Amino acid sequence: MGTTTYPRVGGHPAFDLVDTVHWRLDDTRAIDTLADFDAVLDWCAEIDLIDRGAVASTAPDVAAAEHAAIIALREAVYEAVFEDSPDAAALIAREHIEALSRSSLERDDGRWRWHPPADPTGPRTAIAFLAHDLLTSDLRSARRCGDEACGWVYLDTSPRHNRIWCTAAGCGNRNRVKRHHARSRT
Repeated sequence: MGTTTYPRVGGHPAFDLVDTVHWRLDDTRAIDTLADFDAVLDWCAEIDLIDRGAVASTAPDVAAAEHAAIIALREAVYEAVFEDSPDAAALIAREHIEALSRSSLERDDGRWRWHPPADPTGPRTAIAFLAHDLLTSDLRSARRCGDEACGWVYLDTSPRHNRIWCTAAGCGNRNRVKRHHARSRT
């Protein structure tokens, strides 16, 4: 794919998945860019998580069920990391165990790797691996954007670990301008 359609500011693909909800903290502006299973396939293909062509055409009821499960997994990542939800962590653990049972362990480039199935469960399987990887990593640098409505999340890898905004050009600039205008009016 030549152009990036989905945000990649999270520092981990599981956070990039969470960031497919724009304006998460403002119900009046929230936009879910993964509106259906086809959008999930596009996202997975864009980040090279699956080969979109490998997932055969999917019956509408199966696609709807897989989409709902993936959205639940995405929300579980957010809730486990930022709300310390044990239920969300348990969902990620269950999905990871199920993902292992659906996958095959294959030697690839000198190491063994889990490969998701080339069927409609493939995207959820791959996402479950990502969610588990994130959840079992060091989360001390996990942050939520400082904008009151944004809700995008990221790993703060800045040298001083003082990153506030999802992007300096987006939320950072908007909030700096907002503060400047507030000071100018007084």
